Amino acid sequence: MRNLLGRLHARKTGSLVHIARLWAIPLQGRDSGRQVGTIYRVMTDVRAVRTTWSRLDETSQRVIRTLISPQGTARTITELASDLELPEATVRETCVELFRWGILAREGDDQELPVGATPKLFIPRELGVDFRRVLDEIDAGDQSALPLRTLLELRDDPDIEESAQAWGIRVIPGLRRRHDLISEMLRQVSSTRRIDAVIQGLSPAARSLWDVVRKAADSGPMRLDDAIERAGLTVPEAPAGLAITKGAQLREALIELESSLLVHHTYLKDGSRALFVPQEILNPGTVPATMPLRPLQPLRDDIPEVEQRHPAAIAWDLLTIVREIAGKGAPVWVPGEPISRTWQRQLNSRLWFGGTEVPPEGYLGFLLYLALGVGVLEPAEHGPGSGDRHAIRPMTTSRVRQWRGQSFAQQIAALRDAWLYADQWVEGREREQIDVWGADWQGFRRRLLGDLREIDPQQWFLLTEVSRRLAEQDTSIIGSTFTAASARGGNDRGDARVAAISQIIEIELQTAMWWFGFVDLVHLGRKGLAMRVTEAARLAAGDVRAVSETVEADPSVPVISLSETGLVTLHRPEPVHVWALTAFADAETLLPEATYQLRPGSVGRALGAGFDLEQITAYLTRQSGDALPETLQGLLREWTAGYKRVRLRRAVVLSPDVEKGLAQLRQDVEKAGMEVIGEHGGGLMVLLPDTGDDSASAEDALLKALRRAGYAGQWHVERGSE
Repeated sequence: MRNLLGRLHARKTGSLVHIARLWAIPLQGRDSGRQVGTIYRVMTDVRAVRTTWSRLDETSQRVIRTLISPQGTARTITELASDLELPEATVRETCVELFRWGILAREGDDQELPVGATPKLFIPRELGVDFRRVLDEIDAGDQSALPLRTLLELRDDPDIEESAQAWGIRVIPGLRRRHDLISEMLRQVSSTRRIDAVIQGLSPAARSLWDVVRKAADSGPMRLDDAIERAGLTVPEAPAGLAITKGAQLREALIELESSLLVHHTYLKDGSRALFVPQEILNPGTVPATMPLRPLQPLRDDIPEVEQRHPAAIAWDLLTIVREIAGKGAPVWVPGEPISRTWQRQLNSRLWFGGTEVPPEGYLGFLLYLALGVGVLEPAEHGPGSGDRHAIRPMTTSRVRQWRGQSFAQQIAALRDAWLYADQWVEGREREQIDVWGADWQGFRRRLLGDLREIDPQQWFLLTEVSRRLAEQDTSIIGSTFTAASARGGNDRGDARVAAISQIIEIELQTAMWWFGFVDLVHLGRKGLAMRVTEAARLAAGDVRAVSETVEADPSVPVISLSETGLVTLHRPEPVHVWALTAFADAETLLPEATYQLRPGSVGRALGAGFDLEQITAYLTRQSGDALPETLQGLLREWTAGYKRVRLRRAVVLSPDVEKGLAQLRQDVEKAGMEVIGEHGGGLMVLLPDTGDDSASAEDALLKALRRAGYAGQWHVERGSE
């Protein structure tokens, strides 16, 4: 377990008491479960983490920075000493102290660090997130000049909901979006009456601190130590009981003021802590509460015609890939890396999202991930020689039969779930423009869908302008803390965070949002890409399960029509028909209608997979609603005869241990419906039942029949001489 809660539960009572004392947490009772809950709530609060960070010495801070860095992993003390270029004894002493604080944990047991041991050390996940947030705040410097909207956008969702409740706003988790909550709070902040009501509801300690900071607000941020001293909330060094009580009182006052938006915390240029009152609180109604956003300018150019695609193009393409793997297998693939370019070229012309030579960057990898997610593919052993232990070779599963029987709308819904709940950036990870760590990809996708709903679907905009606008209006759309390394140079707007978010949104709009049909894209030459939001995005933003229905074809029109040369035109596409046609015909075109060509090779491929000519002709006749043209019937018979298929049936020899039991065995086998075709080597030759499946299924059927007749079947094993 790498989570903080699990590590606290593993601690002894004495260790918990020590942690509580250091974090100024008053404990009540002797119930260890209750004590762990109390400690956990405090240690995962950023206000407590800020105070703890300021109390740690430089070496402790360096150890924490190393372990929570993007490249950080569990390290031994020796490795940490090497990374920090410090004596191992110094690092060990620091790590022991951090362990006593509850900040550091070790892999393996959860006892005190023994002398001479070389454990792997790490920081629990929840603490790592909060420490990264504190470091981001320190790097950001003085934020007292930022508009209140920007300060709110930098907060996590739980913090937004906590502040909304402090202002009397009803919070419905999962239903009220953070954007709506922020807008509602900003409207209330403009009312002096509402601000006074919030101030009146403060506790005595919070009110004292507010009075001090408010009085000095015109002079800018007030150093935290000065504010605490003037408010009479100084935490004494000793005795321990009073220090814990005062420390808890101060922490609760800071939480109260920050959640009510009255006072915010910041770091000054010298790294010291300070408190400030936002201008929107100081001067309600006179300072715009909303951050000025660049207006989106609709394009007035003549927009080229959008390339037509089936509404379920991504599900159709996934079927094409699964059919290819079912028939020919897949190449070795390392998830996150581009798949074989040769394989991409082979599939390109058969895909709705095909490119000039190969599909869009990352598209095939995205489809493979979704196919694994919905269970129609599974990773198989890739064998030696791949050179990468993460390499897999996707293969089909038994769920393909169920999948092909679903409608396109059902498939799209399942694929969308697999995408929305992916905890990696599967749609953008093959692109080399930007690498991102620590992002909330699930939240990002949902929030971006919600933001797209606010854009006029009747207008075209430059994709780069939309990306920038969305990044500016929601600077925490990817999460409050993340790390990004971009190959793109400096940005003319200067804000590195907004620039990185804008680039991520830009890639998202060109990948999953486009592939799922949430946006239309066209090229405008030197201007770049233009985009338009579709009705599918507006539906999905309201309900992630909603799927725009395809226009139903006239039921009087047959599913397919046939030419004498074997050209099959698909008039009413559904997965079951796409799957069936690709079994014995080659895909030719997708527009204006999908067509498939019957050829000797395609028919031979179907025969090799176990199909009969009668099955092929029966399907074509049934779906076309008419008899096959005589010319085509002749071609099919000719191609089938030329294939020279030889049908095989399996037989086994049943040899009873008792020679006289042969007659009884024959009687029992025939009674069970098995066909005895002769005798061989003192046993009966029995034809395996026709299961229409592989040999294992037929053999299982025979063994079950023998068991029902009272026999214990065992396969003969040749014994070598010892």
